[in-house]
Amino acid sequence: MQVEPIVIIDDDKSICKTLQMHFERQGSKVITANLAKEGIDTLNSLTSAIVILDVKLPDADGIELLKQIQGKGGDYYSIIITAFPNMDSTIKAVQNGVGEYIHKPIDIQEIDVAMEKARDFFASKKDTKVSLVPIPVYDTWSDQFIGKSSTMKELFKTVGMVSMGKATVHITGESGTGKELVAKAIHQNSPDKDAPFISINCSAIVETLLESELFGHTKGSFTGAITDKEGKFTLANNGTIFLDEISEMDINLQAKLLRVLQEREFYAVGGKEKVKVNCRIISASNSDIERMVKEGKFREDLYYRLNVVNIHIPPLRARREDIPDLILYFLAKIGNQNGRYVKYISQEAVNFLSAQYWKGNVRELENVITHVATMSREDTLSQKHFTHLVSPAPVNAYSRSDDTQNEKGANGNGSDGAYSPVSLNIVEGEMVKRTLEHTKWHKGKACEILGISRPRLDRKIKKYGIKPSQPYADEE
Repeated sequence: MQVEPIVIIDDDKSICKTLQMHFERQGSKVITANLAKEGIDTLNSLTSAIVILDVKLPDADGIELLKQIQGKGGDYYSIIITAFPNMDSTIKAVQNGVGEYIHKPIDIQEIDVAMEKARDFFASKKDTKVSLVPIPVYDTWSDQFIGKSSTMKELFKTVGMVSMGKATVHITGESGTGKELVAKAIHQNSPDKDAPFISINCSAIVETLLESELFGHTKGSFTGAITDKEGKFTLANNGTIFLDEISEMDINLQAKLLRVLQEREFYAVGGKEKVKVNCRIISASNSDIERMVKEGKFREDLYYRLNVVNIHIPPLRARREDIPDLILYFLAKIGNQNGRYVKYISQEAVNFLSAQYWKGNVRELENVITHVATMSREDTLSQKHFTHLVSPAPVNAYSRSDDTQNEKGANGNGSDGAYSPVSLNIVEGEMVKRTLEHTKWHKGKACEILGISRPRLDRKIKKYGIKPSQPYADEE
């Protein structure tokens, strides 16, 4: 039952009367005011309310009144209505915390949808059964690689050791896992941290221009070369150059890169003098370069020169225990950078996000959280904010291990392109099995992640004949 009163502030008495009758039939308490002063006087006696506010009032501007309401310190959910819609007033209303913005003539269905959102807003605040996780606040800010799983701890150790020298490093991992972040971490922890870190995406530049971007060119060396230009290798001298998506580099250009690795020198495009260079080379790829070498698409000698030290970043689904920390980190980051501070996220939402497949890895998770935190006006996020944004797992994602995933096509099909349908029972059974293995058969934790009760989990274990792969203590 709705307990927050509805306060309608509009100088159009017919609208006030119509809305009052509509909401009172639904069982709500409604108070109307035709002037801003009357509305504020009413709100002064209420600690919480749903406010329906006209943007044009005889004694005040609706946007300024909205600011005044939001500054009162109570719990108010505001809905702006106006007969004079324009982009400027809409932007200002949103920036000042409006819940909904509705144009006149008012559509009753539209106002009912807005009221449902208002009721959800207050219900989430009052649900004492919901376990809330507070969002941390940082005094200073810098991008970090977050993770406490065993695989990430080993990765951090490797970065620490590699940073001490200038060995060439090749970073592998799916798209969105954070390969450039690892490259930056190596540079920032090295003795050359004050020297330049230069990054270039080899797949983002057409082949004919990539050589010039990397090595520079002389005036007149090709059409459009109106001046001499230094390349990325020259700019990175004494520092680090990061070559992302190295597998996309043309095989002819690979020969010139091999010379740089062997001789630490190169010629600019159209240049006649050797250019000496002293920088660490870090490359990265989400492709299987060993397979490309066998197929003759990537030089074998260059691959071995690049792969002196290999650092593999696991996909997010292989380190799910890191997801809760990543969620809190991204919410804190958004608050710091955008001034949009979310105070809490429900444990239910954290569990829901932790159980997703995340085909786009950390990048997809950050994008989803950024979207929700930016678009929601609430200071507490729940599972309902995320369900429509999460991408579904590939059709047969749970019918194979991650180790065999690279043997499949990008669309999750076999190497021959054939589609292999999988039943929902197979998907569900595999998800339950993986969750139990992930929690070392701690059924209480598994229930939290899956969002089901203990009896229901036991029924599914029996239904699918799931057995532990090794002896585990069956903890409650």
